[in-house]
Amino acid sequence: MKLSSTSTLAIVAGLVFFATGGCSNNTTTRSTNPGNADRNTAADRSTNLSLGDKDFAVLAAQGGMAEVALGNLAQQQGSSPKVKDFGKKLADDHSKANDELTQIASREGITLPSGMDTKQQQAVERFSKLSGAQFDREFLKDAVNDYTEDIEEFKKEVSQGTDPALRDFASKHVSVLHDHLEMALNAQKSAK
Repeated sequence: MKLSSTSTLAIVAGLVFFATGGCSNNTTTRSTNPGNADRNTAADRSTNLSLGDKDFAVLAAQGGMAEVALGNLAQQQGSSPKVKDFGKKLADDHSKANDELTQIASREGITLPSGMDTKQQQAVERFSKLSGAQFDREFLKDAVNDYTEDIEEFKKEVSQGTDPALRDFASKHVSVLHDHLEMALNAQKSAK
């Protein structure tokens, strides 16, 4: 089908109109009250976040809660001093990271979950039934797999995230995750 120059011009004008936000529901209107002119609420800011950023924040929060719970279990159920030390480091580091992420989420208007997901809850329950050398082996095996995946997710947020605060958080904590992976690998070697 061949378009006339008038039809082509109308299509281009329509595309430009839509591209510049002429009909967008996402445009922000400013209040005529000078005191409210540049204030965005947290909810307004969250609409500017990508779905990837929101997903990262939710998964990082849930993962952080799971790591604190597992770290506490490692201190109680583990038999090796390396596993107990590793558990303490996990609980301490992830508690701090969780607090930091909560502050970022509050500023960015992200609603974080209040608990772990079902899979994480099941893992905590499974590990709570283990103790001694069996706990050490299973816990460390799980930690190595988990941290390998977590590092990739945090690197992805650093390279592809659109929210500066979440990118900074991921960048800062990817090195902590590397440290946790190294501790798990070292403890795993001595547990064999």
